[in-house]
Amino acid sequence: MAVLMGVAAMAQKQPDAEYKLIRRSYKTNSDGSMDINFRKEIKLLRNRAITAYADKGETFITYNPQFETLTINECYTVMADGTKVETPENAFVLQLPGECADCGRLNGIREMAIVHTALEYNCIIVLDYTIHRNSSLYVERFNFKQDCPVLRYEVRYADGHTQVETNITQTVNDPYMPVKKDYDVEFQLGEKPTFTSEKGLDQATTLLQNLKKNDSKEYVAAIRDWVVDNVKLNNVDLSHVNYAMTPAAEVFLSNCGTALDKTGLLAALLNEAGFKATIVDNSLNVFGDRPLEVEVAIEGSAYRLSATQKGELMTEQAKADAAAVASAPVYVERQLEWKPDTLTEGYVRITLPTEKSSLNINPAYLNPSRSSDVQAAITSEFYHYTMDLPKNAKLIGGEVNIEYSKYDLGSINIKIKQKGKRLLVTRQLQLRKALITKKDYAAFRQLMIDWNSHKELLFSL
Repeated sequence: MAVLMGVAAMAQKQPDAEYKLIRRSYKTNSDGSMDINFRKEIKLLRNRAITAYADKGETFITYNPQFETLTINECYTVMADGTKVETPENAFVLQLPGECADCGRLNGIREMAIVHTALEYNCIIVLDYTIHRNSSLYVERFNFKQDCPVLRYEVRYADGHTQVETNITQTVNDPYMPVKKDYDVEFQLGEKPTFTSEKGLDQATTLLQNLKKNDSKEYVAAIRDWVVDNVKLNNVDLSHVNYAMTPAAEVFLSNCGTALDKTGLLAALLNEAGFKATIVDNSLNVFGDRPLEVEVAIEGSAYRLSATQKGELMTEQAKADAAAVASAPVYVERQLEWKPDTLTEGYVRITLPTEKSSLNINPAYLNPSRSSDVQAAITSEFYHYTMDLPKNAKLIGGEVNIEYSKYDLGSINIKIKQKGKRLLVTRQLQLRKALITKKDYAAFRQLMIDWNSHKELLFSL
């Protein structure tokens, strides 16, 4: 029932609200500062949009008063009958962002929480504000799509040109939606900074002695794990710290920092421990899709580490080899043990092993009337299982024989049968397309339904 309800929710077409207008404007000033203006006009259509959890009745604006000034230009609600209600002073609450609460170095950052008033069906919330940055550096990333439709989205760039997108559909909570870059925006104002790894960190001598391992890879992993586990990650946008990396000693003593701060600390700790560590591609990774990494030499080989995630230490070539193995055809042939789950007296269940599939798609989320493409994966998998059965065990339902081919899409072969005291199972799947379009969708959906069936076998005793 829960799965069916989830499918129904995904199929829900009625939006909670709609943006009449979203506008972003960027201006650089002759003194090197810049102004960033944001305006939204959003119409509330359903009760979900009015409740706080839906994040339409409140707006949160983060900025750093040390070099940023926030100005609210307009903030009011136009009610359904046309009445304009100005937002009262007590609806503007200046507070500390939650991510900065446990990080003393960053608790100068502020968050303006605006509680919008006069909310009712068909009202329109209007908010216009400007952040003035006494900085010549800014990087912006956003997507035109929102969780409700946008009738008009304007971006007025600092070089004078304007980009306009209209009638943008809302995002859909769909785990198999292909990633589309059409509406992604990323640009920078000013030059990218560069970051240099500190050569050491005297304050960490005792810590490094406690973490010391005889094996160099284990030692490096232990240092990395300590940074991941013990230094609180502050996810504040790097623009609010002006893309500056805090000295490693301050991060170490405060036990908190941004992803950039933790990266610098990890490099400093590794250098203090006697390894040669640098921040990888120090300008690109701050703004690119790949997370910040530290490169360290271990016994002549280069390894790249994240300061925010654990994982096996692997060279870049080893990572590439592992990825190639993961995408290779799967062939499994083995004998299974008789280890049933008891259901009721005289009946048991055998569950086939979890398969190492690269195609983890639950057909319950594939709506029969789906209109969007499906992101799948090219797959070739073969599994053959045998099992010795007790003398009195009998497979309920008889033999299973599913075998067909769907043109250039793929094919399936599932055979399950009992031969005396022996169970024989064959499961084979081939999918030749990674992107499933409307033409192939019905056939793909049936393929996934069949492929996910007959994984639990019932026996009478």
